[in-house]
Amino acid sequence: MTENKRTGPEHLTWREIARALSRRKTLAMFILGFAAGLPYILITGTLNAWFTNDGIDIKTIGVFSWIIIIYSFKFLWSPALDRAPAPALFSMGQRRAGIFLLQAVIIAALFVISTVSPQTGIGTIAIAAVVCTFASASQDILIDAWRIEVADEETPIDLLSSIYQVGYRLAAILGGAGALILAARIGWNTTFVALAALMALAVSGVFIAADGPERRREILIDGPAPPPGWRNLALTPVLLGWLWSFLALFGFMAFALNAPDRANARAFTLETGPLIILASIIAPAAIAALMLRFEGRAATGKTARAWPAQKAYDALYASVLAPLADVVRRLGPGAALVLLLILSYRFADLVWGAFAYPFYMGQNYGALGHTNDEVAIASKVFGSLMTFGGITLGAAAIMRFGRMPCLFIGAILAAATNLLFADLAKGGEATDAFMSFFHLYGMFHILQPVADFLTLQVVTDERLSRLMVAIAAENLAVGFASAAIVAYLSSIVNPKYAAVQYALFASLTMLIGSLGRGALGELIEERGFAYVFYLTAALGLVAVAASGLEWLRQSRAAKGEPPAAP
Repeated sequence: MTENKRTGPEHLTWREIARALSRRKTLAMFILGFAAGLPYILITGTLNAWFTNDGIDIKTIGVFSWIIIIYSFKFLWSPALDRAPAPALFSMGQRRAGIFLLQAVIIAALFVISTVSPQTGIGTIAIAAVVCTFASASQDILIDAWRIEVADEETPIDLLSSIYQVGYRLAAILGGAGALILAARIGWNTTFVALAALMALAVSGVFIAADGPERRREILIDGPAPPPGWRNLALTPVLLGWLWSFLALFGFMAFALNAPDRANARAFTLETGPLIILASIIAPAAIAALMLRFEGRAATGKTARAWPAQKAYDALYASVLAPLADVVRRLGPGAALVLLLILSYRFADLVWGAFAYPFYMGQNYGALGHTNDEVAIASKVFGSLMTFGGITLGAAAIMRFGRMPCLFIGAILAAATNLLFADLAKGGEATDAFMSFFHLYGMFHILQPVADFLTLQVVTDERLSRLMVAIAAENLAVGFASAAIVAYLSSIVNPKYAAVQYALFASLTMLIGSLGRGALGELIEERGFAYVFYLTAALGLVAVAASGLEWLRQSRAAKGEPPAAP
């Protein structure tokens, strides 16, 4: 990290960001940030709005949303992609050439999606979406590497990261709110053609960008480690477990999309889901802990013999098992509590994220039935502003009170705001009483002249006002909790493994919530949105308890007391 404190994301002003965009690197970073954010918002969110408009059932939307899990495991192929040879394209370096090819794949996938209907070609959409998501996740890896490589004194990494976020958030607004408004006027197929064209324009970032020094790092095993044979034997079942997890999850997804009447996503989640968690998370952590017993042993006989693709094994061990073993070594029994906290903290808001559009725009199961334009303004514009506000509030609170109290409060808020949506699903009586008592309805009526001027299909009545208050509270809470979990994850990583450990932990925060979406879709159809919101609020108490216990563990550790059993 740079020592220039003025360039930190929390210190940048909009004037400084605008001034920075006059430079080649930062302009390229802004466009590349946009190119990274657009496919993510389209596949994980906007497609669900299209499905809702076209009457696709909620359980199918839940199963389809498992695609987001690809982003959670991009660290698996990042070492190979980091060192892949550069294709000969327009005299580009390895990073830019790779980004260019992946963007071409994303554009092609979006165009394929634009040619079919969800009612008759959801299988085609699913295949294209998987391809798009894999290319998007891979593009993120190369963009991150380029950002690190081109950073210098004039354009430090903090400045580039801030510019990246601005581009990413703009893509979220245009790909969310813009797509909703456009689809209400020209239809979804034409809208996705326009979005593919917008992604094509973002390719300009690759040509504006300059090649960096390409400091491709060799991922080395640093410090004590078991002999090569033991490392390879340990890594093999981990790789097989991940492969099985992917095949099980996406195999069921293909089956469910082709035979929705015979697929039971809830049974799959309850029966196979725990095995996926065991194979993809618990087993690797246990194997990493076991490897601590073999560290420093001299290699003899078979344990010293190199395997085929030994460099690939070494890179994967150094980027996955070694960082996990480091966490166990440093935290001891507390590692189990930390893992529980990481897995559960984002569950309450992530698990129902795929059903936001069906809840806002649908007509059944307690859905609210708002128009595309109303949801665009309430969720994607107003909601995005509230998320920024929550992040800012969270950052200020962390500076004032410390990260652990804020982590605990963030878990409470993230769970509690689900109750607001449960109230809306039941008619909004409690929200109406709150807003009437504090005379809050009038503050939203001022938006009506703006909506009329823009010819938006928006009526700022009491229904929309209640939705905007609920979205404001939820996004403030999520922004606050996001700032807290980022600060917490940053605090527990070992600087030696900082990038790898943080990427691994950040991916795990998404896994449980994403995995639970398939079962939640069926539950909504059986019990309604209100019941599901009460359930997710209750399940959010796991994160509340885990964050409270971790706060206690860290307090005891700071005082030199023996840690409590997790």
